[in-house]
Amino acid sequence: MPNLHLIQFCCVTIFVFSTFCFCSNISICSQTPFTELCNSIIDDGFGSHKSRIRVSMSQAQDALKHVLARSQSTLDAQTNTTLMNCLKLYIDVINHINRSTTHMNPTDVEKWVEATTVNHSACLTGFKNSNISGLFVDLLAKNRHVANNFYMTRNDRAIQLAKRGATKANLVVAKDGSGDFNTITKAIEASEKKRIGIRRFIIYVKAGIYKENIIIKKSMINLMLIGDGIDATIITNNKSVYEGIPTNNTATVQVWGSAFVAVGITFENTAGPEKQQAIALLSASHLSVFYKCSFKGYQDTLCLLENSQFYRECDIYGTIDFIFGDASAVLQKCNIYVRKPLHGQENTITAQGRTNSRSNTGFVIHNSRVMPTHDLALTKGSVMTFLGRPWRDYSRVVYIKCYLDILIYPAGWLPYMGKSAFDKVYYAEYMNQGKGANTRGRVKWHGYHVLRNSVEAEQFSVRNFLHGMTWIPRTRVPFESHI
Repeated sequence: MPNLHLIQFCCVTIFVFSTFCFCSNISICSQTPFTELCNSIIDDGFGSHKSRIRVSMSQAQDALKHVLARSQSTLDAQTNTTLMNCLKLYIDVINHINRSTTHMNPTDVEKWVEATTVNHSACLTGFKNSNISGLFVDLLAKNRHVANNFYMTRNDRAIQLAKRGATKANLVVAKDGSGDFNTITKAIEASEKKRIGIRRFIIYVKAGIYKENIIIKKSMINLMLIGDGIDATIITNNKSVYEGIPTNNTATVQVWGSAFVAVGITFENTAGPEKQQAIALLSASHLSVFYKCSFKGYQDTLCLLENSQFYRECDIYGTIDFIFGDASAVLQKCNIYVRKPLHGQENTITAQGRTNSRSNTGFVIHNSRVMPTHDLALTKGSVMTFLGRPWRDYSRVVYIKCYLDILIYPAGWLPYMGKSAFDKVYYAEYMNQGKGANTRGRVKWHGYHVLRNSVEAEQFSVRNFLHGMTWIPRTRVPFESHI
């Protein structure tokens, strides 16, 4: 059986790789980096490309023959463990792949393909330090010439942006001493003396684990931190309110200066669920952008404190109120991972804090995925998960065109501390899909809405809600301006 598992894993890996390479850009072509190619695919018909997928997969499977002849006893313990974990991940992947190759609707295809990339990336990450990693790279490279024409993998664009930024970086941080500084804190302090005027100041942070508490002051405007990618450049700490620290001061990183940009960085707080509130990132930066970053914690992971903020293709992990604050924020094409809380607790994804009806603040979660982590999935729905609860009376949160791949409690939304101003909140859902998207059992509050059409939803677009056309393009981060 072990060798059979290896065969299944290898074949599925290549199948997933070749399939999402072909399918992922079959969506709204204007949103892709390969508009002409995308249009030609749709014009030519998707069927012919499925044939090319099968040819590509067949070639890859031929290349696997020499792998299958290898005894699994030659693999190290870590690789064997990773293989077994991947098999579990790919059960879900197979379902998504089957759907993506049978659905002609471009939006549906994109959603199923996005699901494959999440699990595929999670699996391959486990092989980074394994003696089989080079083998997989070689095998995947056999079909890479096809992939390069169709798809840029999840971190490629961030890494390319990082490379461009690194060549223009004003300062470089590296744990191994190869940069200007070995801590981010020292680099930020130096930036105050080195910068001239208010032009963007770029700090490139090489891969490594940086255990620091960082504060980017209000005077530090137009600062950009570029890392080497999610889980490559990691800023981490473990402060929590359990130690008697005020919630805001538990943040591993605090950003107050306007026009801040972060690319390819993991922000982490490892205090754990038993330590209560423990923030990974607190952002009060006006006109700030986070691209392909990760935010890891449990309760109160990501504090969107105030001002206008944009998050694109980020990963956010947590349990209770783990996206909270009172900013005007759009989270677009993000992955929201709900973790297992302590026994007897329920999960609440958002806790938005709008305090009056005239405020333009709120959270818009657009074209994103909400998923359980592995430990939560094992509870088989015994832990109640809610889309949010109102931290303040006029709390406003909207989920638009998201895939809710988790069992959301039917009511959807939870009162805060037993009571809330149900007629003053604004909670809405529009065109969501997945097992958690059914709105029939939702709360009957006057402030809850199922949006009826795109006109109603468009008020929450990047263009309208954030006025993003006036500032996001300057960052060169991709975005969808309309719903």
